[in-house]
Amino acid sequence: MREGTYNSSMRIWKIIHAMRVNFGFLTLGLLIAQGALAFPLMFIFPPASLLLVFLGLATIALSIPAQGLLSLVDHWLARLLGIEMPPLEGDETGMP
Repeated sequence: MREGTYNSSMRIWKIIHAMRVNFGFLTLGLLIAQGALAFPLMFIFPPASLLLVFLGLATIALSIPAQGLLSLVDHWLARLLGIEMPPLEGDETGMP
């Protein structure tokens, strides 16, 4: 693997790893943004606010498989790049 390709792959892994570690905060931020957008829409165009409620429910439902997919991509890239994955907080075993 060329040096430039390795550096860009490492940067991509760092972004994906940070997203996996902070996935709960990212999901919470997205849901808060949806709620903040739905509140003024409730007075301007109520059907859009109702649509955002269902979009929030879909976000919660899709966050579970998205977290699993993000974890798979993170482990796959780490294995490909030869990075030893540090255990997450609360996961002292280090087992996947």
